[in-house]
Amino acid sequence: MKNPLHPIPCPSGTPLIGNLLSLNVKAPLQSLMELTRELGPIYWLNMMGKPMIRASGPEIVKELSDEPRFDKSARGPLRRVRSIRSDGLFTSDTSAPNWSKAHNILMPTFSQQSMDGYLPQMIDIAEQLMLKWERLNVDDEIDAARDMTGLTLDTVGLCGFDFRFNSFYREDFHPFIGALTRTLEISILQRQIPLEDIALRSRLKQQYKDVLYMNKLVDDIVSVRRRSGGKQHNFGHPHKLNS
Repeated sequence: MKNPLHPIPCPSGTPLIGNLLSLNVKAPLQSLMELTRELGPIYWLNMMGKPMIRASGPEIVKELSDEPRFDKSARGPLRRVRSIRSDGLFTSDTSAPNWSKAHNILMPTFSQQSMDGYLPQMIDIAEQLMLKWERLNVDDEIDAARDMTGLTLDTVGLCGFDFRFNSFYREDFHPFIGALTRTLEISILQRQIPLEDIALRSRLKQQYKDVLYMNKLVDDIVSVRRRSGGKQHNFGHPHKLNS
């Protein structure tokens, strides 16, 4: 088969499913790294007829990050996420009014001065993780993936929304994380094929409940912040968890 993205290389694949079997589902990142060593810093994969281009290395990433030359286009699962609550920063194209609105609101929060102000909250979450590890016995196992996920979510929640997911005070993640994960998973699974809604009926029903829960939680956070004038508060304090 002729390479439609020539001269970008593509590994040999299988009819119909393309390069789906080229990735090890138990170690996907390692599979991509191995392909990078074989094919170079840029290559593409045929994922059941849909091209997926992978790029790495500082030179190519710098070129792809040149905003005047490239634009953002939400496709596939990201576009399907719009059905949850319209379009926004991650689910809209850069030409959409809501993208510009969200972008302009968030830009000041990523300034150097703002980032410096997040340091105490970032240290707060990092110390929670260190304390958790310090309390383990010498033969206890550490779930690094779980703890790094918790570290990221808790840091974003506290710095961005003054909300504590308290991942290190729980055996499982905050219910919001489960709802978000399930919602994204169903968006990825959907392919707009016949009888799909019937096959995914139970998961779509759960998605409806998850979306209601997430919207209510976000609305509650906004309401609390407005009443407090944007000041710090104890919404989501570890001793006031709402599961």
